[in-house]
Amino acid sequence: MKGNEMDSWDGFLGSAFLGVDDVKSEQEMFICVGVELDEENDRPLLILEKDNVKQKFSLNVTNSNFVKDAGIMSPKGVIGKKVFFRKSMAFSPKAKKDVPTLRISKIE
Repeated sequence: MKGNEMDSWDGFLGSAFLGVDDVKSEQEMFICVGVELDEENDRPLLILEKDNVKQKFSLNVTNSNFVKDAGIMSPKGVIGKKVFFRKSMAFSPKAKKDVPTLRISKIE
């Protein structure tokens, strides 16, 4: 959410971030409708939409490399693309253990 945008409840009710439980299968498609800077982590933040619901997904290094290797030349190049995910486990330095995570599996 940018600045003082108070014209909707988006981002205030529940989690506005895409989580592992939000992805039901690898065939489930999300459309990237925007990209902004995740200022907390200093990385691209995809705005994804599915069934008229928008959720955010912060691109870590692994997912950023996948997008770049898919031939997308900049973060803004993801806008309008179909994004698919797979569930995976990854080590979390904060939790000091493997935790469920999402990896981009395909971009069309």
